[in-house]
Amino acid sequence: MREKFGLRKLENEILLDRFRTMSQPTLVSGTNGLSGKLYIASEMDKMDKIGYDCVAACVNDMAALGAEPLFFYMNISCVRPRAEKIRIIEDGITLGCEEAHIQFAGCEIVELPDKYAFDQYELAGFIVGILDGKKKIGSARLASGDVIIGLPSNGLHNNGYVLARKQLFLSKGTMEVYYDTLGATLGEQLLKPTKMYYTCMKHLLEAGTEVKSCVQVAHGGLDRALRLLLHERYGAVVKQRTDTIPPIYQMLHKDGNIDIQLMRQTFNMGIGMLMIVAEDVADKAAEYLEEAGERPVFLGLVETERDLIRYLE
Repeated sequence: MREKFGLRKLENEILLDRFRTMSQPTLVSGTNGLSGKLYIASEMDKMDKIGYDCVAACVNDMAALGAEPLFFYMNISCVRPRAEKIRIIEDGITLGCEEAHIQFAGCEIVELPDKYAFDQYELAGFIVGILDGKKKIGSARLASGDVIIGLPSNGLHNNGYVLARKQLFLSKGTMEVYYDTLGATLGEQLLKPTKMYYTCMKHLLEAGTEVKSCVQVAHGGLDRALRLLLHERYGAVVKQRTDTIPPIYQMLHKDGNIDIQLMRQTFNMGIGMLMIVAEDVADKAAEYLEEAGERPVFLGLVETERDLIRYLE
């Protein structure tokens, strides 16, 4: 298929010599797909950043483990692939891989005429990374008073597009409307690419900061991400300042008539990555994240005595 379309050859080999100094070198992997956002991109005929989105989502899962991403693979399914569209998607993948300094190792193109509509594409990314098993994020014990820090998202990332389409009655026409509050058309806002957090997390860890738990806000919104962050065992008290919630969420809340509880269950609420650090290193951790170009937000405190997440308005 690649030869048929005249696509460039991809490399899938990498030397592991530099990882021999790890006390417990461990390979890790992950996969992420796009669905609702692909519909928006197709409707707007803007597929140039969709490949980047898939790479970013996969890289962020590696960053949340404290792993260094190595390889990225992509599966593209459609009725009948068009060479121009595939190149556009792969250009986005290449951009994402270059930004994350990883190898774009493979892209499988699958024709499924009985499953998809004309010119509909489905993307699924797969990533392989490596970490020192003894330094994997998530193994430290949480304590009451530990601080929850959030890193701002670049919009919805890959969450909540099905609900957004339904509640805002999205169409090509409505997505081309410019909103002063958004500083962009609705379509441009919804298609903002997923932020990558690998660089800032690497800077934080290399500075010697212990991150007790970390999770990308994906696959279910802020509420689900918090429960994963707390290992489904502990509780927290959370207060998100209004000025840290971007205008797109206010539009979804008011114009889409979505109550705040469902908002938290579905959308990232302007937070793309969550982490927990001890109280005595929280300020220093925020400084390191700011040095790496991030704007960390103190969201709340861990409560180990209960498993309830309490939101303060």
